Amino acid sequence: MITTFCLLLALTANAIPVPDNAMPARVVGAWEIELGPGQIETGERTLRLEEPVRVRIPPVETVAVRDEAHSAVIPFNPNAGGWRRGNQLKELITQECTAKGALLHQTLRVKPHEGQLTAFTFGADYLTDRDWGTFGRMDGGRIGPGQAVFVDYEFRPSRLDSIVVNGQGALRLLRGEPGLGVLLPPEPGDGDVVLCNVWQSGIVESLQQEHLFPVGYGSDSYPPRPMPFAETLLPRTLAKLRNGEALTIVAWGDSVTNGGGVQSEEEHWYQHVFLRKLEERYPQADITLHSAAWPGANSVQYMNAPRNGERNFQQDVIARNPDLVTVNFVNDSNMPPDQVKTHYAWMLQVLREAGAEVVFITPHLMRPDWMPVETLRPLTDPRPYVHALREIASEHDVAYADAAEEWVTLWRRGIPHVTLLANSINHPDARGHAIFAETLMRLFPAR
Repeated sequence: MITTFCLLLALTANAIPVPDNAMPARVVGAWEIELGPGQIETGERTLRLEEPVRVRIPPVETVAVRDEAHSAVIPFNPNAGGWRRGNQLKELITQECTAKGALLHQTLRVKPHEGQLTAFTFGADYLTDRDWGTFGRMDGGRIGPGQAVFVDYEFRPSRLDSIVVNGQGALRLLRGEPGLGVLLPPEPGDGDVVLCNVWQSGIVESLQQEHLFPVGYGSDSYPPRPMPFAETLLPRTLAKLRNGEALTIVAWGDSVTNGGGVQSEEEHWYQHVFLRKLEERYPQADITLHSAAWPGANSVQYMNAPRNGERNFQQDVIARNPDLVTVNFVNDSNMPPDQVKTHYAWMLQVLREAGAEVVFITPHLMRPDWMPVETLRPLTDPRPYVHALREIASEHDVAYADAAEEWVTLWRRGIPHVTLLANSINHPDARGHAIFAETLMRLFPAR
């Protein structure tokens, strides 16, 4: 069996954690699962299954693509990221990347003419990245620079289904829409309660326990709400919000702060959602928002960039005379804890000397193999960077919006966090951006 995240297959059913107050769910056949017996309390209803109930989950259908046109083929680059090693198969594109593990690689055929059966030869004319669905021409092969080709291939989309129980106690399956990258669970009907989500990702030959995401209705499914720390840690910002004085906010970060995951739809960028929520809570507020974002860079690179460069920390952040700076760098995630503490202490000093109050934002989760972990069900954030960021915030009396803690609990609500990654790697969709905005708002009191 092959899946998008094949490393998950090493887990046994007994090793997979389950949320509190969730209906028991288990795989009992290649495409059949069993729920119950059991009881859960949703807060509004008590749901009880006296006997186990079996539900069949249809496999995701394979999609066949024929004669996909490519006006030219770039040389295969084995040293690039998998999604950039050659031409991207168009149906596998998820924003700037491709969906890993969806291609049935044995079906890929690169041809010189539309509708023709004769194909170029793999290994002589072109090479592929089978995981990421890219292909590129080889030096000395029959595909020349600027030569158009046509491609046949098949792939398996992903799908997120829900098993719900209605007000009369009847179970039924709601099938999600197949897709790649962002996946939304199906919308339950009036009176429906979701018991379990079933996630098929990539090439799934039969269901396994790791495909089941029971929905937990216990307190562990939601992180504790922090105190509104703006009263003590952001007093000048809060005073200006309350008094209607001019307030300048700079959202500083990397590609996510540049709209990564929602692209040009600025109304979904987390800092714009945050701005709207602040204006709703404090109608008298007079807020100016600036975004300072460098896609692909981390905070060290941004702060050390030449002052005459395209990105300039002094110009982009300090020269704005910000009252509040939010700091959100998922690209710092691989920074060693010792460096986090020294670098962020220096960063904090620079920002405070400029007169700004500061909020650190802990980052969202990425693909498991990019963090790296071997599970989609982390009990805590697996990245040392995140723990170091929380520590330095505590040591230096800095407010922090703990978005990472929110992402860590998504699986307990039946949501695989990767279904919120628009580019299949590290860019959150509108739901992910909304999490940043919501965790920022939790720092501020109701009025």
